[in-house]
Amino acid sequence: MPDAAPLPPVVLIDDDEVFCLAMSKALRRRGFAVSVPRGGDGALEALRGAPRGAVVVLDLRMPERSGLELLRLTPRREAAVLMLTGHGGVPDAVEAMRAGAHTFITKPVDAADLAPLIEEAARARAEPARATLIGDSDATRRLRRVVERLAGAREPILLTGETGTGKEVVARALHAEGPYAAEPFVAVNMACLPRDLLEAELFGHKRGAFTGAHADKRGLFEEAGGGTLFLDEVAELPLEHQAKLLRVIEGGEFRPVGATHVARFAGRLIAATHRDLAREVRAGRFREDLLYRLQVLPVHIAPLRERLDDLEPILRAWLERLCPAPVALSPSALRALRQHPWAGNVRELVNLARRVAVFHPDGGQVGAEFVEQMLHSHPFSPSPSPSPEAPALEAPAPDAPAPEAPAPAPEAPAPAPPDSPAVGGDHSLDALERAHIEFLLARYGNMSQVARILHINRRTLQRKLKGWGVDAGAEAGEED
Repeated sequence: MPDAAPLPPVVLIDDDEVFCLAMSKALRRRGFAVSVPRGGDGALEALRGAPRGAVVVLDLRMPERSGLELLRLTPRREAAVLMLTGHGGVPDAVEAMRAGAHTFITKPVDAADLAPLIEEAARARAEPARATLIGDSDATRRLRRVVERLAGAREPILLTGETGTGKEVVARALHAEGPYAAEPFVAVNMACLPRDLLEAELFGHKRGAFTGAHADKRGLFEEAGGGTLFLDEVAELPLEHQAKLLRVIEGGEFRPVGATHVARFAGRLIAATHRDLAREVRAGRFREDLLYRLQVLPVHIAPLRERLDDLEPILRAWLERLCPAPVALSPSALRALRQHPWAGNVRELVNLARRVAVFHPDGGQVGAEFVEQMLHSHPFSPSPSPSPEAPALEAPAPDAPAPEAPAPAPEAPAPAPPDSPAVGGDHSLDALERAHIEFLLARYGNMSQVARILHINRRTLQRKLKGWGVDAGAEAGEED
C-alpha cells in the first residue's frame, strides 16, 4: 500500500483572533503545520510567499484588506486558497472563484470539516488542469470539432460563456491539440491583476523602472514565448491598457516598462469573458477595435443547463480522478442532478465531485439525499440554507436511511420559543435561528437528523443549544 501523502502546510488568514487560535490548535493536533500572519501587510506577504502545495484559508471580510483584495494583489500565487466567511452570498462566491479561490466555505466550520477540504485543495492544486472536453451532448460534440479545426490557428480566439462553463479547459485543449503544444501555456485572470502593476505584469519591466522594481522581470507575453497566452476575463482590462493590448495584437510588439527596446510576441492569444463585449462597447467600457481584433475566431461555450447529457460523464470522470475507491450515483441522485439549475455550471459540478470524494473515501453508492444536501449547501445554489449560519458540511451517516420525503409534520404546531418573533418580536438572526432549530427538534425528535438538515455537524448543534440554555436531551431524546 503506498504511503499517505504528507499533509500540506496551512496559512490561516483571519482577523478573528479567537477563531485563529482555536482552529490552528485543532489543525496542529491533526498533524498540519499552521502559520498565522498578522495584519494586512503580513497577510499579503504570506499569500505571495506560500509555496506550491500549501493551502491558504483566507477570510473574506477583514478590516485592513479584504480577502478579495488580497487575491487580486496576488495574481500569480502558488498556493491553493479556501475562501472563508461568515457573511458570504452568491456574488461573493462568484467573485472569489473568478479571483482564483479553490472553493468558498461558510462559517461556522470545525477543523474536522476543514481538514479534508484542505487536503483535497492541495491535491487539486498539485495536479495539472484537465484539457479533455468531456461530454455526450450535441453542444460538446460540436465544440470538440471546433477545437480540432482551430487548434493550429495563430489568429486570436475569443471564448465566451457564463462563469464556470470551462473556458480555460477549452483554451488548454486548443493549445494541447495544436502544433505548438510543446511551447508554454500561460494563463492569467485579468480581474486579479492590480491596476497599477498591470502593464508590468503583462509586458515585464526593467530594474529601477518604478519603486520596488529591484530586478528585471519577464512579463506574461514574454513567458508565453511561441506558445499560448490565455487572458481570462479580458473585459476587466481597464480602458487605458486596452490600446496597448491592441498594439501587441496588431503589430506583435510590446515594450517592457522602463526598457528602451521593443520585444516581439510570437505566440497565440486566446481571450475569454463571461460578459457581453458588444454591450460593454456600447457602454463605453471596451474598445470596439479591440473587440474586432479579439474575436477573429469566436467560440461560444453553452451553459451546463443546456447540455444536461454532459452531467453524468463529467461527474464520473472527476469521481474516478478524485476518489480512491469506486463511487456510483443512484438513479434518484442522477435525477436530482438533472433538476438542479446549475448556476455555477461545470465548476459547481466539479465541486460536487470534490465533496463526494471527501465524504465517501471508501466508495459506495451516493443517494439523492446526500447530493441535494451538497448542492443546497453550495454557494452557487439559488436555494438558501435553512440556517442563517450556513454549512459546516457533514455527510449523512452510512447506515442512515434516505427518506424520499420529509417526515410528516405533527398535528399541532410546535410551540414557539419564548424569544421567537411570534412572541417577543425579536427579529434578530440569533432569535430566528433558535426558533428554527427548536422547531426542527420538536418535529423530528432526532439531533443527528436535524444537524444534517441544517448542514452542520452534531457538535456544532449541541454547542448552539448549550449556549441558549436548552437541554439537548430534553429536546431530542438522550440517544439518537
